[in-house]
Amino acid sequence: MRARTFAIAGAMTSALTLLASGFAAADPAAEMPGDGLYLVGVDIQPGYYEASGADDPGIACFWRRLWKVQTESDYNDPNFYITASDFTRTRPIRVEIKAKDAAFSSENCGSWRMVPAPPPTGSFG
Repeated sequence: MRARTFAIAGAMTSALTLLASGFAAADPAAEMPGDGLYLVGVDIQPGYYEASGADDPGIACFWRRLWKVQTESDYNDPNFYITASDFTRTRPIRVEIKAKDAAFSSENCGSWRMVPAPPPTGSFG
């Protein structure tokens, strides 16, 4: 699996090319090898993920859940497309990537792996 660095239109074209060529697309993964942009339902499965963070405690992890992958013709503020994000040095790093998210991106977080959902707390919110 490779992190996506191109616009969503390119991803759709790639998927159509794969289907037309007779090759089946791989199932979405439950792991992310490191920094990058991953399309939910294409590259990765929705669910709970955990990363170890950077080896250097002075380097923070920055992750983002996106409701849309920004293209050149979209609104110019990249923060507009963020559903949730965190800039943290707390380790391990945990995030729930939801099925309605378009993509997930991370920088300096290390590799991510899917983990079981945490137990319910019994409180709302």
